[in-house]
This record gives sequence, C-alpha cells and structure tokens, in this order.
Amino acid sequence: MRVASMGKQIKVYDLLSKKQSLDVFKNQKKKNQLLEELNAARAYKEQLIDISASKLSDNTEKTVSQIKSESWYSLKIQDELLAIESKIEFLIVEIKDHGIQIAVASEKKRKFDEKKLQLKKIATRDKENRQEMLATRSSANQSKY
Repeated sequence: MRVASMGKQIKVYDLLSKKQSLDVFKNQKKKNQLLEELNAARAYKEQLIDISASKLSDNTEKTVSQIKSESWYSLKIQDELLAIESKIEFLIVEIKDHGIQIAVASEKKRKFDEKKLQLKKIATRDKENRQEMLATRSSANQSKY
C-alpha cells in the first residue's frame, strides 16, 4: 500500500518539477523580450540625444518661422526623451521582477527535485527491505522442512 502511495507522490513531485521548469522557461523568455525592448529603447534614446545635440550645434541665421518650428521640434524631442526614460525605468524594474520570479521558480524546482529524489530513495529502500524480508521468510520456511 505504501509503495503505491510513494509512487504517486514521486509522480506528483515530478510533475510539479516539470511545471516549475516551464515557469522558468516562460519567465526567461519574457525577460529576454524585455531585455530586447530595453536595448531598443536605449538605442532610441541615444538617437534622440544625437538629434537634439545636432540641432543645438546649428548656429546659422534663421527666420522666425524656422525658430518656431525648431523650438516646437525641440519640445517634441524633449517630450519623447522623457517618455523613453520612463519606459526604460519601467523595463528595468520589470526585468528585475522577472529575474526574481525566475529565481523563485528555480528554487521551487530544485526543492521538488530533491523531494522526488528523497522519495525515490525511500521507495527503493522499502523495496529492498521487503525483498530481504521475503528472502528471510522463504529461507526460514525452507529450513523448517
């Protein structure tokens, strides 16, 4: 009776371990997507900074409408820079959160694997004890006759 229960427990821990492996994989995949997004956002920020710097270095004479349009354009670049910096900060926090989730899921998987291994050892020991007991009984029965 105990062996059947032990086998079921081993299967349960095996399934839990596999589930945690899937969670680790899923979180790692999401983290990699966030990292790609972060790299793209940082590249975009650099482009905006370069555009902004190139506009500041242009010191030619300009008409009023050119100055107005450049001022408007500069404001749009600054707004976009603020938005991208907020996005970068958000992505950094999300990446850290996914790193934590990966660590937690990995730790759970490790614990489930340890428990499964422990149960397998116990089941093997119980099986050996039963075989030993059966062998001693059969040898005792044979010696009586």
